Amino acid sequence: MRRDVILCLGAAVVLRIAFWAISGRVIDSADAIHYIAAAERLAAGDFLGIDPKIPILYPLLGGLVSLFVKDTEFACRLVSLAASTLLVVPVYGLAFDLHGRGTARMAALTAIIWTWLIDYGSRISTEALACTLWFLAVWALARALTRGGAAVWLAPLVFIALHLARPEGLFLLLAALPAAALLCVGNDEADARRLVPFIAIAGVLLAAYAVYMRMLTGHFTLSYRTAYIIGDVQTSNAQRDVAGTVLLFVKTTTDTVFEVLPIMMGPVLLVFLGVGLFAPSAEPRKTRLEWYVIVFAAIQWAISLSVLSPAPRYLMATILALSLWSARGVVWLTERMRQDTPTRPWRWLPVASVVGVMAIGAASTIVPEHLGRCPRQPREYKTAGQWMKEHLEPGLIFTRKPQVGYYAGMPTTGPAAEDSVDAALARARQADARYFVVDERYTATMAPALAVLLDPANAPPGLEWLRTITPEYPGARVVIYAICEGP
Repeated sequence: MRRDVILCLGAAVVLRIAFWAISGRVIDSADAIHYIAAAERLAAGDFLGIDPKIPILYPLLGGLVSLFVKDTEFACRLVSLAASTLLVVPVYGLAFDLHGRGTARMAALTAIIWTWLIDYGSRISTEALACTLWFLAVWALARALTRGGAAVWLAPLVFIALHLARPEGLFLLLAALPAAALLCVGNDEADARRLVPFIAIAGVLLAAYAVYMRMLTGHFTLSYRTAYIIGDVQTSNAQRDVAGTVLLFVKTTTDTVFEVLPIMMGPVLLVFLGVGLFAPSAEPRKTRLEWYVIVFAAIQWAISLSVLSPAPRYLMATILALSLWSARGVVWLTERMRQDTPTRPWRWLPVASVVGVMAIGAASTIVPEHLGRCPRQPREYKTAGQWMKEHLEPGLIFTRKPQVGYYAGMPTTGPAAEDSVDAALARARQADARYFVVDERYTATMAPALAVLLDPANAPPGLEWLRTITPEYPGARVVIYAICEGP
């Protein structure tokens, strides 16, 4: 088992570093800027100056790593890389406890080569860290209840870490008790008394965190981010009638089941999921443990439904958990084919089909930009921002995408989606902005009235053209203007 894990870790880190190098990562979301800002404050020892809406664990780890690498953006990516690599350990362990060594190897292989997971291993986001903590928490608690030992003390620490990494971590921590009851009641192999140190340690750490949040926000709370999200959802619901909210909930559910799940798992893993769930076993199956894992996966899905979003990143742990049964299906069919054709290569067809589909997914992610297509990473934002930093005096930038401002080292504000050119210019002047930046990748669709400014000939007298960034790939121009004084 140890040899398997070491080999899996080596393969995982090699593939993730290779993908990082090939894909040319840049900051691709506004959230990433907030994580970097929080990491810089924490690295400077300012624990009371961070945005309380940002879960603290990821930027804290990024800040610690930045003390050694001196580049906070790179440090945060290293945290994601380490978390994504370590994911194979709890995936292997949980699959081993569920279905044995063969399934553990297949589940780990799936986690190693899944391009979706590899991609998040070099992003500045909490998903890679949270997914690894999710699996480690579920595995550690199951081991604590059934085997005791160090897992009894590790499980509450990991659940608290998950709480500090993602807002849904608090709900998963609360769900640990009914999930543990499912595993323990009527099961001679599990001891519910081991929940006592779990509850005690988690309670003390939650109380300490509430005190910290009192110092940060002025009032006791276990999850400021959760309260913020709930308020945002309530505000959105208030703008709709009850029927509209219900319809949106139904749409989110159907989108998740009939679009997100089939697309993210693909036809091969989805077929093997059915095999893994229902295929008979020569040995007695650990049904209670299987239901225990399914309960956590279902709760993670329910949390995503509560915010009315079918975004795959919210379902990462759920989808990967389901792939444990896909791995069992692959192994089950491989063993049957080996019995029928022991000397023929066809017996490896189930494994090859998974690897082949994953390879196609990787190629569809990496190859198009080498054929002249616009890359997934908005590298033009970094180019524009660095040009502004080198050639322009600092000032407020008016733009839809704050990544330009990050690389320019300047603050940003932006237009509303419905703004006309004149309304946007008036808004920029009211904010005392110095520069106006329009990009083709997103502004042309997010604020369509501003797309005309991609051609400087259409600029009104209040804008002075400074530079057009025209990358080698299409559909990604960035036009930089100075805002002139005037009415």
